[in-house]
Amino acid sequence: MEKTPSSCAMQWNIELEKGLRSKKPGKSIEAILDIGPRLEWWSRESNLHAAEYKIFGLIPGEDKLFANAILLRLADAFKSGDKHMKICIVKIFLSELKQRRQLRSQGRKDEGILSKDKVDSYRELLTRIKIVFDSGNVEERALALVLFGCWAHIAKDSADVRYLILSSLWSMHILEAKASLFAAGCFSELADDFAYVFLEMLGGLLVSSETSRAIRLAGGRAFAKMWCPILLADIAHKTGVKLILESSEEEFSLVMLVSLSKIASKWTPLIPRQVELLSSFMTKDSGLSLQVMALKCLRFILAKGMYHFPANANVTLKLFGVINQSDFPPALHFDALRVLCKILPPNLDTIPCTEILTIFFKFLQIVEFKLQSPVISERVFAIHVLACIFDKLLGILKDAAGGIGSIVSSRMLTFTFDRISLLIKLVVDNPHPDKGTEQEVKSLLFILVDLVERHQDLSGIVLDKICIVIEHLVGMLKEITSMTNSVSEDHHITELDKENHISTASRVLIYLSQILITCFEKLDVSTGGATQVFNRMEHLVEHVHHCSLLPVYIHLIYDFLLHFHAAYQCMWLEIGEDLGSNRNFPPSRYSSLSHDGSLSQHEILIVDRVKQILVKKDYWLSYKLAKYAACNGAWLVAAYIFGELIPMVQSDICCIWLKFLSHLSELERKVQLFGLTLSGIAAGEIMTADHIENVIGAANKLCSLEEAFDASVSGLAFSFQRWFITLRSKVVGTVADVLKLLSMNLLSQDATRSTEQIEARILVQHSNSSKGLSSLLQLLAHASSQFMRLVKEFDLLATSFIVMDRKSMKIVSDLGLSCSLLAFSTGLTLRFASFHGKQNCSTYGLETTDEQFHTQLVLDLLRRLGFTDLETSKNLRHLLDFYRSSRSCSMQEFLNEVSTTCVEARDVAKLCKYSVQRFLSLQAILVHENNGTSRIPRDTLQLLFNIIFSWIQIPFRTPKHFFLLRPPISAELIITNEDGKRIDDITVFSGFQLPLTLCIQLRNISPDQLYQVSKLYCILHSRTSFQVFSANRDKKVSESSCQAWKSDHMVGLNDKLLHFTTGTTERDGLHAMENAGGTWAVDKFVCFDPNEKGQGFATCLLNVSAFPVGSYQIKWHSCCIDNNGAYWSLMPLNTNQFFTVQESSNSGQSVRVP
Repeated sequence: MEKTPSSCAMQWNIELEKGLRSKKPGKSIEAILDIGPRLEWWSRESNLHAAEYKIFGLIPGEDKLFANAILLRLADAFKSGDKHMKICIVKIFLSELKQRRQLRSQGRKDEGILSKDKVDSYRELLTRIKIVFDSGNVEERALALVLFGCWAHIAKDSADVRYLILSSLWSMHILEAKASLFAAGCFSELADDFAYVFLEMLGGLLVSSETSRAIRLAGGRAFAKMWCPILLADIAHKTGVKLILESSEEEFSLVMLVSLSKIASKWTPLIPRQVELLSSFMTKDSGLSLQVMALKCLRFILAKGMYHFPANANVTLKLFGVINQSDFPPALHFDALRVLCKILPPNLDTIPCTEILTIFFKFLQIVEFKLQSPVISERVFAIHVLACIFDKLLGILKDAAGGIGSIVSSRMLTFTFDRISLLIKLVVDNPHPDKGTEQEVKSLLFILVDLVERHQDLSGIVLDKICIVIEHLVGMLKEITSMTNSVSEDHHITELDKENHISTASRVLIYLSQILITCFEKLDVSTGGATQVFNRMEHLVEHVHHCSLLPVYIHLIYDFLLHFHAAYQCMWLEIGEDLGSNRNFPPSRYSSLSHDGSLSQHEILIVDRVKQILVKKDYWLSYKLAKYAACNGAWLVAAYIFGELIPMVQSDICCIWLKFLSHLSELERKVQLFGLTLSGIAAGEIMTADHIENVIGAANKLCSLEEAFDASVSGLAFSFQRWFITLRSKVVGTVADVLKLLSMNLLSQDATRSTEQIEARILVQHSNSSKGLSSLLQLLAHASSQFMRLVKEFDLLATSFIVMDRKSMKIVSDLGLSCSLLAFSTGLTLRFASFHGKQNCSTYGLETTDEQFHTQLVLDLLRRLGFTDLETSKNLRHLLDFYRSSRSCSMQEFLNEVSTTCVEARDVAKLCKYSVQRFLSLQAILVHENNGTSRIPRDTLQLLFNIIFSWIQIPFRTPKHFFLLRPPISAELIITNEDGKRIDDITVFSGFQLPLTLCIQLRNISPDQLYQVSKLYCILHSRTSFQVFSANRDKKVSESSCQAWKSDHMVGLNDKLLHFTTGTTERDGLHAMENAGGTWAVDKFVCFDPNEKGQGFATCLLNVSAFPVGSYQIKWHSCCIDNNGAYWSLMPLNTNQFFTVQESSNSGQSVRVP
């Protein structure tokens, strides 16, 4: 366990004393410089928890004792040391003061170790420094004054020190006067009464004709310290404005503008006044330095978070004026652009639509002019500002009259693509292109990606324009080919130049392919429109393939685009009443999918291209292509490449990883073929029992693959991959089981059946037999519960990897949505079918009542859909009202946070819409048509078959995070007894609570990530059913050290912890387990404040007073809350703890609570 500053204090004190006493030259200075960073660390973590005292064996008050000792040693060294030593001591406290101010600006109120409640000997410290002031020369008096300022927290109430500081303001020595101004500013931040006196004296000092220029500038800087309370800030601001207006000294005005901006940034009422002052200096009459400073101060106010003050028309016009003045330096222009970028967007909705076009075109002209800048960052920023304005305008003008929104969109996209085309021509035509130009192309495309993600209606236009750009680029490469073959010396280019052309064009084509994928995912068109898009893409890929200059991997990437099309055809399906009528979507002639298991012509071409790359021994490129294929669901290509790479690696772990990927890709290919088999059945082909058995076999092999991979690795290595595949195998296996259940007794017929025939006869025998129906519904109840558990496990997976990229997070969240849909569908099938037999769903093994269970299913799907489909959400609420009124049920509404997941898979969303509509129709039949209730079981089972049928054809792809192999951020919990000692078995007498001392330690976390963590939480959980015996304890420890995600309790503990952190708290303490036959359980929630080492300390009482004599396990789970309030689960690293309940009469070690 890493030590904390308080636990190191004794050693630091000893080392400082040795260093100061050392006669070796420079040793004392080295000791002082060493203690500086340690004091800063200590100030950041100066508050100790009781658990910290116990774990590190500290005596209460020991930390304060050594803090006082260290400060007194430094004060003695300042008093008796030479000038160099005094300067070193002042420097370390200046650095500590700077850190303290930074922490204060972040909202921290703790004063660190330099506070009166921690420094009992503050009077002795001040006395030693005062001796130096009274007996020293000018430089020593100045150093003493600076040190008084650094120690303002302990010196601000000393009348002697106040007098010294104020009397030194009028010193004839500039050094001493400047030091007193610094100290007075430090005191003014902490003492209101002192600040008012200082402000009055400072005003007189600055207007005095005897005051030197250096003192005036130092006094101007001191103005920034008089910002609290607001009355003082108001007086100081008014005084400062008067001083600026009356001063003719430019340098003094510059300093005062900065100080007054700092004051105004603290209080919103002062901002308009300060903005008006700053805008008065943004004119030609003011000097260039003042205009630059005024813009910088305006940016400073905005950067402090004051983004939403009303845009003053006068300020806006002056900013436009600054930008349009050609004699101003470019840096000044871009400062003005940055300010406009902050001011205008929040205020555009207050501007009339008739003026918006004028503003936009004015901005467009400015950006066109700024694109002539030789600095790449400035050009990209100009485009970024325009895109920011455009993004805001689209939201405002969406429903504006006169087609203003269309005009703005058309002009913006034309401008952007004209710029992209120009830049591409520059980078491709030039054999030695500027890297900055290529970077600008990339930045422009990323801006387009962001706009398409925010405004889905732009995806079709952008897609079409990107295709035109790609075709133009390929045409340019073909011209280079003709120039290469030309015999004319005027048109001939060298092989090196040709390689440069190809390399640059290839990179640009990769960038363009990424935005194409974004457009595909956001495009939402009819079936006919989708056909046009596919035809357009086929033509584009043909165009790319006909360019012989392009490397093979570019052809492969664009082949994957076609695969993406073929796999996501169902994204554009209009799911209606008759699901089967929409299954005959015309396949792409370049589809890489073949439902009979054989290689299609397109797959053969892809494999041939892969072989060309492997022959060249470009293994890293091959691996990246296989990764790309897996992330796009091209499992055949992925399986082939991974399999070919296995013999090429030398490392054992790399070989294990590639074998795992190869086998995974092969199994996913089998599942993919099963979906294609269903598609073939839709066209009238035969489905046999072997089809379903194959997918069940694939699910079992996925599970076996994960188990084999577990045996090859240890700890948390490959934890995301193993967990992800575990969940995938469970989903596939459960879906296959449901399909097998629905299709039984139908596949023995010899006649060929179409999907419609299967649906017409499905489970007729079960529908006509109450006993058979009961058995069927019991299996459906189990499947629905399993899907619901998988929903929670996908949620837990998504929140257990903080570093997961946004797109991977969406994929995992969409898998959770899919499982929620399946749980909803199977659960409602159970609900509606059970009405036929008038049976209660609780008889089918559900832990809750039928109303609670089905309400939970509806609410879970409702919160995941959120606002993405208002019609479906409305229908779900109708179903919710139906369940709550169908029986006299007064259950409390299930509480959970609204999901922020964006449903990226439109086919899943549309399937949700279809499912909810059909179930709502069945509900209407059930309520209004009594004579139709006998058809309800058959109809619901047919509907479930349709949903499963369609769901399994939705393509599956791995998230990008699947290929990120670093271990996840995890937590280690150290549980000790009351005295902070780590022992194997903590004991407590029967009838008493168990006192525990806890330390949690984050692992595998970077300093940047740790900085984002604001709180840590932990739940301790035990039950009387967790009793263990000495013979089984070693086995239990071994089991608990396996994968945490396989624990039966991890999901439940995470749910409780989530409810606790969001305020919908679970019971904290001892309670009887429901439906558990007298079993007692205890939960304890613990909160930790993490330090900069990722540690947290706490104490708690675990109420095990009702536990009988015996040994028990404590299971635990933890989470963290980041600065944005997001919840993140933490993977547990260490094993569970044991405790023993002894009879009260027993002797021996025990932990008692009186």
